[in-house]
Amino acid sequence: MATHLPPVPPDFLASEPVPVVRSSPAAPGAAADRLPQGVIDKLMKIPGVDGVWLEKDEGGGVVVLHYTPGGDSSHLPRQVQGMPTRIVGGEPIRAQPAGPAPPR
Repeated sequence: MATHLPPVPPDFLASEPVPVVRSSPAAPGAAADRLPQGVIDKLMKIPGVDGVWLEKDEGGGVVVLHYTPGGDSSHLPRQVQGMPTRIVGGEPIRAQPAGPAPPR
């Protein structure tokens, strides 16, 4: 199943993300808004992948992989758990210290 991208790249920060619920392996008929923990772990071990989340589109769920630029992304899966993937990139995702945000 292919997804159609909008004419302008979407701003994934403009809306609240759909949470990934850590669960046991998916059973037949499991909700499309959950990924099994083993699948999440496997995706996060792919070099360059530093974030995984789900989004909804008109066709159902889409697994979004945040891929830090700097290399070819052709090794990333086209589908995960029967859902298409969408690759987004940018700055690496890093944990921030607690407290007020630093001035820009």
